Amino acid sequence: FGVGYGLREFGVKSDFALQILNTDDPVPSTNDPIPNCFCLDITKAPQRASFQLPEGETMHCWPAAYYARYGYPAEDLSAFPVHGKGNARRTVVTVVE
Repeated sequence: FGVGYGLREFGVKSDFALQILNTDDPVPSTNDPIPNCFCLDITKAPQRASFQLPEGETMHCWPAAYYARYGYPAEDLSAFPVHGKGNARRTVVTVVE
């Protein structure tokens, strides 16, 4: 195990791994793309401006809230996603509009 185990191993044995990233997250070691994932960087997403932080929370909850509001409802759940063209591992897509 050791330091860096999560970054090295997360998604390694999966058909598809998605990371919703907030690069100014207040939790240490969560500000970088995970190598074995397709990554959506939502740090500058316009929806963030209207996001109301739940009482007692930090912006660490922003990626989960973003996925719940905008990602999950838009997913096609009729088939399991796999990494491939357009969603390859180590790909980072920045959401800006």
